[in-house]
Amino acid sequence: MPLPPDFNHWEHLQDMLRLYHNKLVRQYFKNQPDNDISSRKPALKQACLIDDADTVAMTQLRLWLFEITVGHAQSLQTPIYGIPVTELQRDFKFKPQIKLYFKESYDFEKHGSGTEQVRGEISFRIMNKTADTISRADAVEYAREIKNEFATPPLIWKKGKYKCTYIDLDNGFDLRLLCISKAEGLSTIQSVLKILDKSYSDNNFQFIENTKEFPANPGTHRVYGRQVKKFRERPTADVKFTHAQLLIPGQIKPVNLVGLNGRLKSAIENVTVS
Repeated sequence: MPLPPDFNHWEHLQDMLRLYHNKLVRQYFKNQPDNDISSRKPALKQACLIDDADTVAMTQLRLWLFEITVGHAQSLQTPIYGIPVTELQRDFKFKPQIKLYFKESYDFEKHGSGTEQVRGEISFRIMNKTADTISRADAVEYAREIKNEFATPPLIWKKGKYKCTYIDLDNGFDLRLLCISKAEGLSTIQSVLKILDKSYSDNNFQFIENTKEFPANPGTHRVYGRQVKKFRERPTADVKFTHAQLLIPGQIKPVNLVGLNGRLKSAIENVTVS
């Protein structure tokens, strides 16, 4: 359907921004009343809500106030327990490692209420290389293999409650994947093996069935004086490949191998997908 002759791009953009942004604001300030500036929190809520009469500058300021000053954007980054890379590499010796990252696509109806997007990570070691012998040419070859197998099109790993393992320590594989079925586990593991051109062996594979129930909505419990959602155990979700990195001992920053849609600006292979 063609756009109407009087279509106003700014009004359409602002309508879409107002629709989704104001939902997030009201969810973030769900305990604060509307149209109230008598105290700090409801006043902040009112200041963050986009109004139809706002100019472009006011709309941008409200977005900035909510995401940066109030701090909503910080909630998008899951807190991580960790130690500085320099301390890790000082205390641990390891072979070069490739990490593949996956993430569930965002759905406003599902995730707008605070349900976290499911993530996934698969890693393995490169046993025939060391920090001294691995080269840029090797990284380019790994990136091309990952691009072909995981990025064009983006591979979808169907996570579930069953565990599939593939243990081949001589070749650097200690894979423990949660999948919806044995076939899904086999398919994903075989894709990983192709990166290093390793042959699959059924002797290394194990499928572990599970009859335990893992509810999609496990309910809430009391933490620090308030009710919060319990963590979902083994959630079922389609997680899509997003990027891949190469970790080399002695090098602080990872080598970005593959990124989708500009996620990693300096990646060896940057792939644009719809």
